[in-house]
Amino acid sequence: MLRAVLAALVAAVVLPAAPATAAPDRPVVPCSRGLVALTFDDGPLATVTPQVVRLLTRLEVPATFFMVGNRVETHPELVRMVDRAGFAIGNHTWEHADLTAQRPAEAREALAATQQALLDAGVQPTDLARPPYGAVNDRVRRMIAKEGLVPVLWTVDSSDWTGLTPKQIQKNVLTAVRPHRTNVVLHHDGVTNSPATLKALPGEIAALRERGYCFAALDADGNPTPPVPRATVRAEHARLAEGDRVRLTVRLDRPTTRATRVPTPAGPVRIPAGEREARIWFRAPQDRVDERVEDLGVVKVVDDDPPPVVSVDDADVTASPLLPTTVAISARLDRPRDRDLPVVVRTRLGNATIVVPAFATKATGSLTVPVGTPDQRVRRIPMRGATLTVRPPEQTWLEAARASVAEVRWPVVRIPPTF
Repeated sequence: MLRAVLAALVAAVVLPAAPATAAPDRPVVPCSRGLVALTFDDGPLATVTPQVVRLLTRLEVPATFFMVGNRVETHPELVRMVDRAGFAIGNHTWEHADLTAQRPAEAREALAATQQALLDAGVQPTDLARPPYGAVNDRVRRMIAKEGLVPVLWTVDSSDWTGLTPKQIQKNVLTAVRPHRTNVVLHHDGVTNSPATLKALPGEIAALRERGYCFAALDADGNPTPPVPRATVRAEHARLAEGDRVRLTVRLDRPTTRATRVPTPAGPVRIPAGEREARIWFRAPQDRVDERVEDLGVVKVVDDDPPPVVSVDDADVTASPLLPTTVAISARLDRPRDRDLPVVVRTRLGNATIVVPAFATKATGSLTVPVGTPDQRVRRIPMRGATLTVRPPEQTWLEAARASVAEVRWPVVRIPPTF
């Protein structure tokens, strides 16, 4: 029978998204249209970065901050604040210079110095690096990879650095995101116009959620990471008899952009992208095994099979005139059970304890029959509904001893002649 499966199955690794609101005539399922990864460049800036972090934390939105090395060196406390709030941090070079216009040694130093500044600030940065201005070519890509970093650009440019208003910033983002595509949005928390970005964010985030998007952090390859939900399974009833059925409800603690398969005793349950709940019927298997109550976590299966009926086979043995004789005693069950069953066979010759192993229906023990003589009669000894027939020996003790000696093959000892 199926055993403990129904519990929490996978651990969540991203922050939950707020429930989506939908127009009455066109309901939208959260996460049904895909992912959006927010990124922020050029910080940290004391007047903006802390406010961005507080806003994203309150709205439960993950993000990645690509920081400039000389600002990291100046404001290590801001770097630690971003890190401790749970946001990922990437490398944006030392002073925001175009890597394609620098000599290879200068470009490598700009990346290495920034990575070291982040470590000196007390954080463990990601291996993500964003080339300033998005300026990258094959040489720069090879150089970034040689430094052990992964180049990351964007697919949606908010153009917030150009001096746009909050509404214009929102419009740029909302018109550029595409369903079921890679949506990495470029924002700035370290430029002159960053206060406008801060004002644009609440409306931008709310609008994207209303449209069915989820927010994601970037993974090690620089791609948005789908939320991983925690699955739970509940049953309508706490106890269930063998052969009966109960409806199971599988629920995710958050929607995600991928169809999710959750294993259950009734088989895997598929929850479509954006959905959070599914139901399935579970029927407890009917068998003939005598079992204890099985706890499957959210439902207990109560066995309806009676205890097994024990029977003992008849046995027949001829006593020996020389030594006590061992006779095998067999016990049988009419049905198996899920644990060992000791069977005690009590007789005038003593008791035999036979242990029938779990899920077996037969086992053997033994009794000892004492020495007999030819003048004894046949004895029939009751044993738990069966009979042990003990027949007298056909030989006396002396006859049996002589026969035993006669059967001995003595070794032939040859003495070599001395002379």
